[in-house]
Amino acid sequence: MDKELLGKCGYYCGQCPSFLAGKCKGCIKGNVGGECYARDCALNKEIISCGHCDDFPCQTLQDNPKASLLSPLWLKWKGTQRER
Repeated sequence: MDKELLGKCGYYCGQCPSFLAGKCKGCIKGNVGGECYARDCALNKEIISCGHCDDFPCQTLQDNPKASLLSPLWLKWKGTQRER
């Protein structure tokens, strides 16, 4: 696995349809500020990825389908687990 392709949202860019189609260079190598919510947020918080955030999964990830490629149903379930 290429660590440079591990997205800030936790999704592996090497399996991302946009990356594989050549529409994205990966959030670490190719995106700039404003192109990816998860990338910008993780960099601002100085964490490796969303999974390292105390607020994961935040409401933005759960409510905005373009904030992450992670499954919305999984994010919703994960959010209920945090509350326990």
